[in-house]
Amino acid sequence: MISQRFGATRDQVRTARNFVAEVLGDDHPLYDDAVLLTSELATNAVEHPTRPVAPETTDTAWDGTGPVERPGEFVVTVAFVPYGVLVTVQDPGSSRIPRTGNPGVDATGGRGLMLVNDLATRWGFHRDDTGTVIWFELGPPG
Repeated sequence: MISQRFGATRDQVRTARNFVAEVLGDDHPLYDDAVLLTSELATNAVEHPTRPVAPETTDTAWDGTGPVERPGEFVVTVAFVPYGVLVTVQDPGSSRIPRTGNPGVDATGGRGLMLVNDLATRWGFHRDDTGTVIWFELGPPG
């Protein structure tokens, strides 16, 4: 199991994606799906309102609806499991239950968990004293 912490800013989504890519290596058969889904979950960790944190982490919501408070960081963990890979993204938590959305045809967001649901072998979340951990597992291709 390999973990790395990231500041909860938009530019760190790419860094988190690159972390998973580096851990897996270009030739891993689950590389593309793992990198894509990590990007989606890291984006959720940064974009969705969370429990109150320090005022300096306040930013504008992705949909422009106004200020939201951001977590100070999120943690990505990659674990190799029999016949696949398990990736978790942990952040301080949200008052919302992670669920697939129903975005309109012209919506520019809201499809992240739909992708996770469609591509992952299985996925879920749990909450504890440290926040919310959302995870996905990918099995062998095909």
